[in-house]
Amino acid sequence: MHHIIAIGIFQAIVAAVLLWKGKVRTSADTLLIMFIACIACHLSIKFVIYTFVSDEQVRQQMNTFIGFCYAPLLYLYARKVNDETFIPATCWYVFLPFFVAAIVYFTTAGVIMFSGTSGYRLLKWYNLGSYCGILLSDIGYATLAIRIMRGFGKEKVVEKRIVLAIAWCFLGMVCISGPVYFINTFFEANLMIPVRIITYAALSGLCVMIIYYKFVAGSTLDAALRILEAPAKHSEPAAVLTEQDISHQTVPLETPEVHGSISEVTMSRRVTLPEEKQREIWESLESQMRQSLFFTDCDLNLDKLASLTGINKYHLSETLNSFARKSFYQYINEYRIAYALKEMESISASQSEDFNFLSLAFKSGFKAKSSFNRYFKEITGFTPSEHLRTLRQPKIAI
Repeated sequence: MHHIIAIGIFQAIVAAVLLWKGKVRTSADTLLIMFIACIACHLSIKFVIYTFVSDEQVRQQMNTFIGFCYAPLLYLYARKVNDETFIPATCWYVFLPFFVAAIVYFTTAGVIMFSGTSGYRLLKWYNLGSYCGILLSDIGYATLAIRIMRGFGKEKVVEKRIVLAIAWCFLGMVCISGPVYFINTFFEANLMIPVRIITYAALSGLCVMIIYYKFVAGSTLDAALRILEAPAKHSEPAAVLTEQDISHQTVPLETPEVHGSISEVTMSRRVTLPEEKQREIWESLESQMRQSLFFTDCDLNLDKLASLTGINKYHLSETLNSFARKSFYQYINEYRIAYALKEMESISASQSEDFNFLSLAFKSGFKAKSSFNRYFKEITGFTPSEHLRTLRQPKIAI
């Protein structure tokens, strides 16, 4: 138990710092930071109780009042994402149960400290009342958050996933811990330790999940969505490799694709093209890629792309590796997934259950559905079917 709680505290602190210092932080993310801070505070209180309190009744039964903060913060986060003009402080009343529970918590602790076993009756009623309150709060606010989430814009995929993950986590814990708690209370069973372990592990996992969506899935999804939205420029003259360049060029190994998987070979090499020349090549490549959709060719490789764009193969490879910081197949697959995302968005209104993902994979430039699914999940953080369900969820005005 101590190890799980300690790991959870560490993960919560790291997650809060990353969100606070991260460049991707939005105004709504302040509520996520508060949410994670509550997890750190909750687990810290439990760590102190399990380490320094010898009274077994207090160790096994006394609920912390922090539980009243989680669901309201999720609800406020959903409202802030849905409406950037919303001011969370106007809904201060959602935290009234938290303040009441805090007063009763410290009162109960004081009674037990000074009265000993005579305070156990008050502890029992505090536990029963606080647990019922937390369960009702989780059910009510998690349900409201899901309803509000359905009104998010299509570009807020990451926020949708965060709200859904937290809401369903709370609803799942209600379904598990609720019956177990009342069985433990009224039948004097001893089932709360496993439930507490699951709860603390789930809270710790939520911290990791939030950071994953904000920094990994979020950044790759945003980059993919921006690829095809950027305005195309007129094609510029392609770079030409001279004999002098060849004599100083260190040729990179081409990255092959085997059965749809990425196999990257990173080589230590010096940059021979000036940054300005690489920028020219990059802009020419981007312009032609958006206009001609070369990436939809499932047999596209570095040689073929160089021939199609009129850009020297080695300059093209160097520009991708040094200027764009991407391998050839990473660059092409980001375009393919961005194209698939746009296609899914345009046909999301169709409610047909037999949506043909295989046709979409071929149309986007993939040779197999398996590689399409893998790269889609790798770049966006979601499977194609999960993303389609998110797009099809009806918007509800709140």
